[in-house]
Amino acid sequence: MTPRVAAALALLACTSAPALAGSLTVRDGNTAWLVTDDPQANANDYLLKHLVNGTGPDERFGRLGQTAFTLGAGNDPPASVRVDASRRIWMVGAGLAGNQPQPVVARFLAQGGADLRWGVQGKVQLTPAGVAVKPNDLLPLADGSVLVAGEATGLATARAVVFHLNADGSLDRRFGTDGVWQRPGDADASTATSLAASADGLAAVAITVRGAKPGGELWSVTDAGLAMLQRKPQDDTSDGEDLRAEWQADHWALVNGGGPTAVVPAALLGNRPAAAIPASAPSDPGGGGFSPFTTEAASAPAASTDDDGLPWTWIVPGVVVVAGMVGGFVLRSRKARTVLRKPPGR
Repeated sequence: MTPRVAAALALLACTSAPALAGSLTVRDGNTAWLVTDDPQANANDYLLKHLVNGTGPDERFGRLGQTAFTLGAGNDPPASVRVDASRRIWMVGAGLAGNQPQPVVARFLAQGGADLRWGVQGKVQLTPAGVAVKPNDLLPLADGSVLVAGEATGLATARAVVFHLNADGSLDRRFGTDGVWQRPGDADASTATSLAASADGLAAVAITVRGAKPGGELWSVTDAGLAMLQRKPQDDTSDGEDLRAEWQADHWALVNGGGPTAVVPAALLGNRPAAAIPASAPSDPGGGGFSPFTTEAASAPAASTDDDGLPWTWIVPGVVVVAGMVGGFVLRSRKARTVLRKPPGR
């Protein structure tokens, strides 16, 4: 290892938050992305930096290697930063709404600018299914959607939660209960501390449980639901906030400690059938009420057709009518010829 690379790794270790599972540094070889305070701005402004070749700034990234940003007025620092396989940068933090934490998910393009196709000015802020959530980590998926893990607050007992945002930033209502999964049981407090993906694309979440029997849990995350994979006792002296899920070569592990994360492998929740959507759904400003412009005939069953798309119920009467017309024409023609052949005066 060269002295320059060693210095870069030391810098990255200093910029990460060792007390928390979520990391503000992502490393890929000698390339790194990290978030720091912006010394030129107020307390709510931060810098997203891209370093290459050790500690050198990538001058093609943002403005001379960095992008200034804020998650919103009064926001805490980002809780976690992730980079997907397309080199887009994702981060999650929390704002306040009614004195309750509200997740903010931001996305940046590989070149450092805010991704304007994501939410409003590159940010999605929401209270998922009306649940106040303090986010701890996020995991971008290969289809452009993202998982967010954290803790539901405002309850008698804090509870670990996970929710899923679709590729357009909307809440996936089919995930969990009305869009939010909460760890079952309310006797012990719990929090979801980190998310990770395996080499074959399976997502998992680490959960710390506090109570009479503190422990760490690892749950798989799929579109079929969450299932516990393993559990281990937790040290009574630790609050478990630094519990991380890690994929180590060929198996999952629960580890304690912060530090940089790696680029997220391509992960998915699984194959899910698309929702049935009408081919041309008309707009309904009445919110689903009766529309005077909709005819009852539109709901009648379609007539059977032949291979050319012609309805048989129309063809048979049509043939009868045409045959009658032809027969009448022939009969009138015969009468006319008879009159022409009749001798005069008779």
